[in-house]
Amino acid sequence: MNKVVAFLFGLVCFSSHSFAATVPKPYVPDEPVAVVKSTPATKPAAKEITVIKRPVKKAATVAKTGAVKPLATKTKKTAKSVVKKKTTVTKLALNSTQRVNKYNQTQNRAKSRQLAQKSKNQTARISSRAHTVARPALVANDKPQRINTIPLDRSGPSLDSNAALIMNADTGRMVYGKNAARRTPIASITKLMTAMVVLDAGLSMNQPITISNADVDRVKKSSSRLEIGTTLSRYDIMWLALMSSENRAAHSLARTYPGGKGAFIAAMNRKARALGMRNTVFYDSTGLNKNNTSTAADLALMVQAAYRYPQIRQLSTSTEHDIISASGRPLHYQNSNALVREGAWDIGLSKTGYIREAGRCLVMVADVQNKPMVMVFLDAGAPSGRINDARNLKSWLERQPVNRLG
Repeated sequence: MNKVVAFLFGLVCFSSHSFAATVPKPYVPDEPVAVVKSTPATKPAAKEITVIKRPVKKAATVAKTGAVKPLATKTKKTAKSVVKKKTTVTKLALNSTQRVNKYNQTQNRAKSRQLAQKSKNQTARISSRAHTVARPALVANDKPQRINTIPLDRSGPSLDSNAALIMNADTGRMVYGKNAARRTPIASITKLMTAMVVLDAGLSMNQPITISNADVDRVKKSSSRLEIGTTLSRYDIMWLALMSSENRAAHSLARTYPGGKGAFIAAMNRKARALGMRNTVFYDSTGLNKNNTSTAADLALMVQAAYRYPQIRQLSTSTEHDIISASGRPLHYQNSNALVREGAWDIGLSKTGYIREAGRCLVMVADVQNKPMVMVFLDAGAPSGRINDARNLKSWLERQPVNRLG
């Protein structure tokens, strides 16, 4: 009897011990394992893959065995593993059914390749103190032609601007128009032509220019923060003219042009004729003269041409710039376009303008649905009219089929 009891007791103890051994223990890792996503290697045979993203901003190397090894803070990146973001420079569109074919043929010609190589060798400097001019040479087939077909204001939003135009900068397709052929004063939109004439002349952008009494506005009696006696480089002067629409700066660019102001105005009008702007005329370099007139259709051509100059793109979309005045005071300038200052839009070129006769004006090149769109707004009444018009039209364009945007 005692042997039977002892046998049963031993059996119970053995079963309890076996059951406890089969109960899984909770897994507690030694340290958290970050989930990383590695970019695909350019070569399948590569031994290492550089991990691009990691929450703690530390790179890790994943070996073939799958083990994760932390690296030093400075990781090595092979040239082939880095994918450079391609920058797209919008070409000047032709207003004809063969614009794309002609452009491709021109690019394949030896002359265009030589011009492109020459432009590469002339590096455009972003610094405000020194700049190397890269003179863009117009190729015959790149010359824009007069826009003859202007769409009516169909289902687009109601605008405060009395004239407006939207066009695909790549293809030249007109997407929206309102009184696009109406001739009107253009105010400081003029300064885009001023900048192109200066750059075409190949003048030294490092040359100092001193603001003189001759640069004071005697047409509209407008004020200026740019004191008489202030000396800046031609590059800084053009920066203020494009970004902040500084009138004394724009006037000094014409005054210091070879041959003086008269030769400069003549060059502006020759440039307009070369671009096919038949309904445009210039009388000064600032836009203060109400006789500087054009149409939305003509200005679309001018914006396309200006967009080919990297200096104009850079300076017109800068948000701010500082200078030292003649009295030694630091002056802080900001972009006159609120949309550029906000930074929410992808804007490649910008210029504002205002005089009483012209109303509020605005021209831009902005990306909409990944397409560069030329936007022209003229003669808006309310101070915020041109900005609201731009926002409303952009929202309208984003609701359109992509193929409608050209």
